[in-house]
Amino acid sequence: MTLIDLGERQDVGGVAGPAPGRFLRRWAPALVALLCLSTSAAAPWPAQPPGATVPASPDASAVFVDEVLLVADSSGPGAVPDGDPVPRLAAHRLPSGRPLWRVPLPAPGRVFHAVRVGDLLAVGLAGDRTAPEAVGLSLADGGVRWRVEGQLRGATSAGHLLLSGSAGSGASVLRSVDPATGAVRWSQPLAFEDAHLSRRDQRIRLLTVLAGGRLEVRDPDTGAARAATAVPGRSRVLTVTEELVLLTDASGALSGYEIATLRRRWSVPRGPADQPDVFDCGVLICFDDGSPATRLLDPATGTVRWRNEDAALGPVAVEGRLLAVRRSSGGAAEHVLLDAATGRPVRQLGRWRAGAPGMLSADGTTLHRRQRDGRYLVGRIDERGEGVRVLAALRAVVGECGAHGSYVACRREDGGFGVWELPGDRDRKGRA
Repeated sequence: MTLIDLGERQDVGGVAGPAPGRFLRRWAPALVALLCLSTSAAAPWPAQPPGATVPASPDASAVFVDEVLLVADSSGPGAVPDGDPVPRLAAHRLPSGRPLWRVPLPAPGRVFHAVRVGDLLAVGLAGDRTAPEAVGLSLADGGVRWRVEGQLRGATSAGHLLLSGSAGSGASVLRSVDPATGAVRWSQPLAFEDAHLSRRDQRIRLLTVLAGGRLEVRDPDTGAARAATAVPGRSRVLTVTEELVLLTDASGALSGYEIATLRRRWSVPRGPADQPDVFDCGVLICFDDGSPATRLLDPATGTVRWRNEDAALGPVAVEGRLLAVRRSSGGAAEHVLLDAATGRPVRQLGRWRAGAPGMLSADGTTLHRRQRDGRYLVGRIDERGEGVRVLAALRAVVGECGAHGSYVACRREDGGFGVWELPGDRDRKGRA
């Protein structure tokens, strides 16, 4: 099937008209024609920026941690094993790619999460047959300072670590760990599914707990409760937004509780799904409850502002616009920006891919795709919601791209990783 290049930064109009789904279907033929004409007159793609090559085997995984790229490798760097069968963990300085250290993987399994606290890297590992562990490594040389059983959930604003796991009795427990020593600061018998960790700037800022018929908002550094209230039986926290704790109960209701006081602000029927999906959509709340359409709710009242049937919506919002994805054959996705207040299409972005799940970090606004000449385009949705800004055209790349701040990393044809600092994008450093 021929793939039509829909281009970047092309207007699709924003006049009042029918509902979003009918609008897209009605104007699709005209949009394709218009976008193809516009693409033919587009400027050449930018050149490949200077970058670094990080050696790794084809089955290696990588994760960004601030200005460091961590690579977990089970068979040594490069496509050919180096004769050392011991799985290794390597750290490379960004943007140069300079090796900092390479040490035996400190615990069985694969790296699934890492966070930096001062001069320490806390790394979470888990294997198919091994319990999860968190290990504290020296940023300078990779030396092991401590190791604790449990799954690493992240660091708080004060730099304390939160882990979930099992106590000696087998009961689930949530622990706060000192990053310098690995010592437990406080612990709470609590199943992790009953706790929600709200994040900002990659740090945990709020702990929402639902247990024993009570809803509590706690300080993640001390474990102390800031507010508490009784809730209906068999309630379940779905998500926490900037304003609300959203939970569902056995009566089939979706309720919004204000974070500061835990006063219930509103309650609406949940819908047919037992496990509804609820998340922030810019200034609104996306509510996918098993109905044919996703409902967009007003956080002030819970009323439906608009519905969407044509695309998957995500939490990426820029300047009052939402990023929506329509899947197509071959795994590519057609992206479109919608007006967050009405759902009207504003800009057609074309066919792109987001970051590779489980491989590298993805910030939601960095997209990539292969061109017919073999180059890989890397672009970002700009902060004004104008469209996709193409920042680099990369060669010898097979995909699996991820991004963090101003950096992008992609799997190279030789199995290793290429790392580039995107031109004109360095102001994003540290914001992912």
